[in-house]
Amino acid sequence: MMSVGVPRSLGFFYLHPLYRTFLGELGVQWTESPHTSESDLERLDLCPTDEPCVAVKAAFVHVDRLLRKGCRKIFIPAVVSLSGTSYCCPKMMGLPAMLKAAFGLSDDEFISPVIDMRDDPKGWPRTWISAGRRLGVSSEVRAKRALQEAIRAWREHEHLSVLSGRFIWDTAVMGHSYILQDVFGRRLVERVSDYGSVVTAENVSKEDAEAALRGIYEAERLWTIEARILGAALHLVRSGKVNRLIFVSAFSCGPASIIENYVAKEAGDRGIPLLNLAVDEHSGEAGLLTRIEAFMDSTRVPAPGGHGPALTGGELGGPGDGAPAAGRPSVPAISREVDTGPIGLVDMGNLRYALRSLFAEMGAEAVMPPPLTEDIVRLGKEIAPEFICYPMVTLIGQMRKHAEDGVRKIVMIQGKGKCRLGWYAQVMEEILRKSGYPVRVLSVDSPFPLSQKWGLFVESYRALSGGAHFTKGLRGFRMALTKIAASDRAVDVLRDIRAYEAERGAGDRRFARFLRELDEARSPKEVKAVFGDYCRDMRRIPRLQVDPLRVAIVGEVYVVNEPFVNKDAERILGSLEQRVRVYRTLDVTSWVDYHLFKLPRAVRQYNRVVKCAEPYLPVHVGGHGQESVGETVLAKTLGMDGVIHLFPFTCMPEIIAQNILVKVSSDLDIPVLSLMISEQTGVAGLETRFEAFCDLLEGRRKRSSANEA
Repeated sequence: MMSVGVPRSLGFFYLHPLYRTFLGELGVQWTESPHTSESDLERLDLCPTDEPCVAVKAAFVHVDRLLRKGCRKIFIPAVVSLSGTSYCCPKMMGLPAMLKAAFGLSDDEFISPVIDMRDDPKGWPRTWISAGRRLGVSSEVRAKRALQEAIRAWREHEHLSVLSGRFIWDTAVMGHSYILQDVFGRRLVERVSDYGSVVTAENVSKEDAEAALRGIYEAERLWTIEARILGAALHLVRSGKVNRLIFVSAFSCGPASIIENYVAKEAGDRGIPLLNLAVDEHSGEAGLLTRIEAFMDSTRVPAPGGHGPALTGGELGGPGDGAPAAGRPSVPAISREVDTGPIGLVDMGNLRYALRSLFAEMGAEAVMPPPLTEDIVRLGKEIAPEFICYPMVTLIGQMRKHAEDGVRKIVMIQGKGKCRLGWYAQVMEEILRKSGYPVRVLSVDSPFPLSQKWGLFVESYRALSGGAHFTKGLRGFRMALTKIAASDRAVDVLRDIRAYEAERGAGDRRFARFLRELDEARSPKEVKAVFGDYCRDMRRIPRLQVDPLRVAIVGEVYVVNEPFVNKDAERILGSLEQRVRVYRTLDVTSWVDYHLFKLPRAVRQYNRVVKCAEPYLPVHVGGHGQESVGETVLAKTLGMDGVIHLFPFTCMPEIIAQNILVKVSSDLDIPVLSLMISEQTGVAGLETRFEAFCDLLEGRRKRSSANEA
């Protein structure tokens, strides 16, 4: 009989009754890896890259251990969503693909059914039936029954984990179960238990957690497990059922960087002591325990009739969810009214020229932030969450600059999805208000599908335009799209000129003039004329007869498109001693054509990229992670010499892509340079990396030519 290995990692701590029951009902012999040990932490370099959180890295050690034990197959589902309204963290979606790529496992050796109750509620069970066949069970009826029993066992386990809501606990320890039940968390919880009773998110009912989330805008779209953690924390704090709170997260955890703001605000408003602990492979046990002991000792609350505020066993006489606890200040509700005055906009790349025209046509007063500088980044860094990505740092820096200049209403385009970006507007509003800036951050989402989003879009349009007629909005939208298309096409013309121009910088000077003329254009006809003049002038620039290196740039949309953030990477590449022709398809035009208009050519291109990615990353993990993999595969077929992958610090979808690109690069024999960009990234260091990378590409090309000769 075959031996199936199941790594104890990530979602399995939450779903272990499901997969244990499924495999048991099938009669499959399976082995589960043990908890992560201290010695395992010394082997985390099995993960091909450094950026994933410690829980992801530990999964590589678990799979390695199972393979060494002789397991012939590895079983690990891709957990996309556990409810009809929200997703799970991208790392739970992409982990199976990361593990499969790292260990070079075949489809026969790696079994990864999908759980997707949001986007594929009827189709995902078929992946489990298919998994049953690959595990040697040909009966579809038996596989279906096994899955039904597995879901029942999972739900029953959730129900049994809930403790009575009529008690007061000494300490709430909030965090992911794969942290709290593994090497760090287990000892941490044990130590906290020495001071009294402990409650975790799993001990709070789903109903109580969901009720506590109702005051948060679109809380039903929050990541499922993180929503349970946040809802449990809010419920315990608001209802006075806990005396203090410890929030434990993995270093660089993306969803934690969002929900911790809500936890901290609620704890602060209610006067509940809060300790934030971020753990990684370098976290020493002694240091963690010392911090816990200091926190517990400094927040000790006497309990009647005993030492410490242990479990009372009595009923609560205090308020329920949403009411302030006795003796604690009530926090006034934030007004959702739109303030009068100008509208503050945020910027990315050359988007400012289109945005200015859009609001000018509508007759609305709009203010662009100044171009990004280190001072604006500093404004953002001072108040942004510690593990948030660089794009949010720059965006909240721009918003803070607006607020300091007296702007009270700021708009940001976004939509809830798998990436954190969908939560930035409301989180940034909370952070700015907490920092003393009375601003309203308006989020504008796509109007499609019209049946679901048209009403909200109309409401947003009226708020931003001051009630301007839709014909004005349509004219503005047309003008904005025209400028976006012209600027994106002009950038590609510039990339080509940089690779061949005889006088370095000639193309950049003409491009700078083009942007000024584009800004002054007042009609689509004028934009077309400005772009035509630009192209004619660029064609007149003297060129050299060279064969430049061909380099594709892929990655996260903001970092790729914002020159200040990526340190003007395309200009650096275009000015190197080795002539380099840069290629990039990820721009605002491509995003609009696919996501907004679903143009046939854009849909065909997107499907082509996804198909290229599927052998390595078959699941859409949010952001542009899957596209980064697909674009890299496509770059090989298009004859590129190399690929540069740019992504921001802690970006979950791109961290998944970075990990898998190690395998892609090896399989396809195409060099890939992955660079994580943060506010600490320096121009000199980036130039050095680019020079070395292009030296490598040039050497490969010369060796290839010599071999052909």
